[in-house]
Amino acid sequence: MINISFDGYSYYPTLRTRQAELKGLEMLDPYRKRQIVPLLTLGRWPKAIDFVKSAERAAAAMPDLPYFLDLTTDGNHLADQQLALRNPVGAFEAWRRFTAQYPRAIPVVQIVSGARVRDVTKQAQEIERAVGKVAFRIKEFSAETAMVVNALSALDNPRNAIVFIDCQYIRSALSAYATATIASINQLRIEYPELMIVVLSTSFPSSTLSFAGRDQQQQRGSIDILERDLHARIGGSPVAAYGDHGSVHSVVYDDAQVMRWVPRVDYPRQLDWYFERRSGVDATAGYVSAAQAVLATDAEIGSRDIWGEDMIRQAAGGTPHGKAPSSWISVRVNIHLARQIDFSAKLGAGLDAEEDTEE
Repeated sequence: MINISFDGYSYYPTLRTRQAELKGLEMLDPYRKRQIVPLLTLGRWPKAIDFVKSAERAAAAMPDLPYFLDLTTDGNHLADQQLALRNPVGAFEAWRRFTAQYPRAIPVVQIVSGARVRDVTKQAQEIERAVGKVAFRIKEFSAETAMVVNALSALDNPRNAIVFIDCQYIRSALSAYATATIASINQLRIEYPELMIVVLSTSFPSSTLSFAGRDQQQQRGSIDILERDLHARIGGSPVAAYGDHGSVHSVVYDDAQVMRWVPRVDYPRQLDWYFERRSGVDATAGYVSAAQAVLATDAEIGSRDIWGEDMIRQAAGGTPHGKAPSSWISVRVNIHLARQIDFSAKLGAGLDAEEDTEE
């Protein structure tokens, strides 16, 4: 049984079980890692024929610590195994048996098209009974919110549940997502005033090029973190806890062949992502130059006990730890998690957060 209080956490990131994302989580220092309960979504591990390897790597990234475990809905990831794990038979017995192999995992209730309300409800009851806690994830607001309300009514204690409202990518329609999120929160709160609700979203783009400056080579730029804006619009922490996708776009084309890429170093700050990119140079020179430029923006990089910052400083010294985008996604994810953990703690303590600037 997992015995934790959801109210004791102020930041709930969600990541997928991709190597780059899990590396960023894995390298988070133990003190900060204990301050989060991440939502990890199983996808296909390279060359794997099932989801076992992904689940094992997720557990390894959070040793002896609780985390939420969900299953991808991307049909490109082991479609047959997905269908088997999402089979509603026996109150989703296949999913419950699978997640039971990982004692620190809190399963996310699977809601599939065509499933009967009683199957979803019974699934939630069985998870609560076996694990002590249960999680729900709402992506289709109108269809899934009502089903979650029904399932919550059957629990021994609704405070054993946590509900993630996942807006996914919000940059294209921030106001619309805020309105829809508020409607779902209200629908849940009417029935369960003390329910733990987390709002998830991401505004990290699929390409940073449009955010680069107008200099000839478009070497640098910044991207505002709209996740915090959305959270403020719905009423902030008194209404729901803050969560995000760990500075990763909501759709990742893992199977797409990368034809062209340029060395880029991203530096997450409290309210924006700063980046330096270098086109027309080889990978080593590009990452070294980009890291040196990032380092020049903040003299404290490398002093915060953040692995990703250490990797930027190492690259600036001439020896980048990786020479491909995936290595630097890990760096970005790691820094983002650390900075948002610290920022959330500062906000929770009622301190004035210093806004990062371009200077």
